[in-house]
Amino acid sequence: MVSFTKPFADRQPLTRMKIFPKGKKDDKYLAVDVLFNPKEYTMEQSNAFAEIGIPGLEAPVIQFVRGNTEKLTFELLVDTTNEAPGTPGRDASKHAEKLQQLARVDGERHAPPIVVFEWSKNIVEGVIESVRRQFVLFDPDGTPLRVNVALGVKRYRTVIEQLGAMNLRSPDRTKTVVVRHGDTLPAIAHEAYGDASQWREIATANNLRDAADLSPGAILRVPRIEEEA
Repeated sequence: MVSFTKPFADRQPLTRMKIFPKGKKDDKYLAVDVLFNPKEYTMEQSNAFAEIGIPGLEAPVIQFVRGNTEKLTFELLVDTTNEAPGTPGRDASKHAEKLQQLARVDGERHAPPIVVFEWSKNIVEGVIESVRRQFVLFDPDGTPLRVNVALGVKRYRTVIEQLGAMNLRSPDRTKTVVVRHGDTLPAIAHEAYGDASQWREIATANNLRDAADLSPGAILRVPRIEEEA
């Protein structure tokens, strides 16, 4: 898992964040113009792996299964202390409710909407996974004046966008690898083909009689996988 936090103000000290359902930036009932930008935000990325046990090895081979959705978390402040007492804008809960509404099921999509978070030149699209509202200041009559809103957002990217960002190399092309300390043929085959059982192909291509006799720094030829007719 990779997680990092950046000061938000350092990236865009003037422009205010705008939050809106995708395609509805100008909808005054749904779009939210943030009054106070968050001071920082956190991006978190993790991957899922499977462990494949191979007889004779001290530890299983780690196989990549898939990436998990990138997650964005940050907090927003809703403060209405400058609004005149008794006016509709004095109730901070109504402003916080607009953020909560973006996490609810859309009647047309039958799912929460894809939400755009736009600030300066930075644009992130995602679905709101969680909303936490903390009421911290009130009028004498109980009207909320200040609400801290914590948002958890899962980034949304289409399959085409994800494939376009990947630099995939095909196992149907011959290539070479440099043996590292602790490498085994099954481990090299797993890394090259995604299948540790293909180690014999590498052994044959390099005239290796002893599959365990690998010297760090040696260059091995990794042949292409022949497709069955």
